[in-house]
Amino acid sequence: MRLLLISSLTLIFCSMLGNSVQSQLPAATLDLLVTQSGKASFRGLSAVSDQVIWVSGSKGTVGKTTDGGKNWQWMPVLGHEKRDFRDVQGMDSNTALIMAVGEPAIILRTSDGGQHWETVFSDSRPGMFLDAMHFRDANIGMVVGDPIGQVAFMAQTLDGGKTWQTFQPQSSDGVPFQLDSGEAFFAASGSNLQLMLGGKANNGWMVTGGNRSRLIHTDGQAFFDLPFLPGGSSRGANSVAMRDAFRGIIVGGDFSNDTAKSNNCLIVVLHQVGIRYEQVFSRPVTPPAGYRSCVAHIKANQWITCGTSGIDISIDGGVTWQLISKESFHTLSIPPKGKYAYLAGGGGRIARIRIR
Repeated sequence: MRLLLISSLTLIFCSMLGNSVQSQLPAATLDLLVTQSGKASFRGLSAVSDQVIWVSGSKGTVGKTTDGGKNWQWMPVLGHEKRDFRDVQGMDSNTALIMAVGEPAIILRTSDGGQHWETVFSDSRPGMFLDAMHFRDANIGMVVGDPIGQVAFMAQTLDGGKTWQTFQPQSSDGVPFQLDSGEAFFAASGSNLQLMLGGKANNGWMVTGGNRSRLIHTDGQAFFDLPFLPGGSSRGANSVAMRDAFRGIIVGGDFSNDTAKSNNCLIVVLHQVGIRYEQVFSRPVTPPAGYRSCVAHIKANQWITCGTSGIDISIDGGVTWQLISKESFHTLSIPPKGKYAYLAGGGGRIARIRIR
């Protein structure tokens, strides 16, 4: 399908932040690459590079560009035309995995650019609902799902998604790590799970929401309560992004009240003492301008976050955030060494912002 540049919305925010911002970030322009009003809602996005981007969403929709968004290939996944593909992981222009939430919960893999898809994981148990998938490299990946019997569902791959093995994180007393009643994962953007480079294959962090919000190590050995607003199925942490082993940002809020600015962002600093972790959580001085479902690290102290009520950027490690657009997006992805942050959301919308 030939891509038309729908619009280019110049975001005048550098002047408000001062010359120091202009020296750190280029003038931000939101380019809408695709819009399909009334069509699929995109929550899966994987920018392999500034040329190769994969996207997935409702109504069995999977798409790919190999020329930076000028042209898009929309590929039917035979037999799964009504599935909701909430997450996608692209490896290159030929290889990708897509995740359908449930029931049954499935992961499909292609190695020929989307012409054919192989089912590499399937679980039809009642209550199965996959929420997010993340790969730390071309081989090691993990998927997390809502709890079954209060135990979070988790599976990992060591061969690039060709095979998957389920596992249960163990708490310090050797029993399966359990979530509280009403505590689960939000399948809002595919970013409530992040594997870390180095260490064991299950070295990573995940965030929960609902009646309780926590930052939980994927081995179950460390967890911390998060001071998000509790007490509702629409509230809590949605996304975690660690810039290294000890520093990161968590965003969320209340998606039923998506312009509320309180309890929607935390700055994370972890300290490891032996095998134990200690944590410091702090709130921004100026938070993002509403509920946010996804956050990503740009470089150094620069971050970007998005949600249904807009897009914000921070250049001081999350202490202050500047709303740069009120456009609604669910998820975002920044390719390694890429010049752009890519965003996707409802109405079949895909956009990009120049960040370098």
